[in-house]
Amino acid sequence: MKICVVGLGNIGFNLFTYLSHKFQGEVIGVDVNESRVNELRSKGYRVTTDYRALTGIDVWLMAPSTGNQGQNLFSALEQMIIFPGSLISIESTLPPGTMERVRKILEEKGFELGTDIFVIHVPHRVMFGVDKTVCDTPRVMGAFTNTCLEKGRQFYTPLVPLLVEVSDVRVAELSKVVENVKRYVDIAFAQEIYGYCVAQGMDYDDLRMAVNSKNNVELLGTDWGIGGECLPKDMSFLRAVCPSVLLEGAEQADQDYRDRILQQVGSGKEVLVRGLSYKTGVKDLKHSRGADLVRALEAAGNKVWVEDPLFTSDELIGAGFNLIKEFEVNQDHKKEEQAADWVVLERQKALGI
Repeated sequence: MKICVVGLGNIGFNLFTYLSHKFQGEVIGVDVNESRVNELRSKGYRVTTDYRALTGIDVWLMAPSTGNQGQNLFSALEQMIIFPGSLISIESTLPPGTMERVRKILEEKGFELGTDIFVIHVPHRVMFGVDKTVCDTPRVMGAFTNTCLEKGRQFYTPLVPLLVEVSDVRVAELSKVVENVKRYVDIAFAQEIYGYCVAQGMDYDDLRMAVNSKNNVELLGTDWGIGGECLPKDMSFLRAVCPSVLLEGAEQADQDYRDRILQQVGSGKEVLVRGLSYKTGVKDLKHSRGADLVRALEAAGNKVWVEDPLFTSDELIGAGFNLIKEFEVNQDHKKEEQAADWVVLERQKALGI
């Protein structure tokens, strides 16, 4: 069996390494980012940028970042050399309606789904920092035909703890978007309640402990705002097809929360920001609200220093940040003079100054 993983970002690479271990010598990865491919090749991974080299693939696992309208997925489909009998599993999170567009593209190429090729949608699920691989948690699967479902069942059942099959591929498509938007709304609600607690002089952690003692309720923690790539993107996917004052309000609440962090600091201060990664415990600065906060504080006329144990000094300097060590030296020299002009921001107590 020849397996190809399309897209080697965080999700795709996690899938690629997991399958390479399970199916040694049978897995290859492809990505249009030449520097990414060169980096992985230098580490010994079997990867390429050239779709023309990918012939006789039995299983295509599609994990590119979809872009705003799924354009990266469609670009990959146009370049793939698809052989009859192959299974195409789309794992990327999709804007609702994308699978129907995929079906039309493949039919226009002369393929009959369920007979010539087998197409399924198995949206990825992973909590980085919790799950080790994208196959550690139950997965949802949908398809246009029963024969496509059967092909998907044969491939995924040995890989995941539970395969949840749905009768309508649109349900599989919508399920991942709804999962992420539900979490977005939950975080926005937590930010609102946290802000209220701060205004009233109450301990938010104490409130969480009290609320979460009920086993069917979870009041979430807070951060610098709702960041990462997935939650904001999937909120836009859902709002495009499901206009809702609730969803609009959640987006506005998150923006208000981030604005409030800035407003409490003002300008002309020296600020220490503790924690830059896009989420606690995950070493990644892309789509980080912490990084956004630093830039916004600097734009407001503050001198900002950072601390994050996940990153080396060279990594933080290379990303354009001022280091905590410089902050400490500066404060030792001008402690009395500046004591009233600097603030410390903690990621889960961002309003607590």
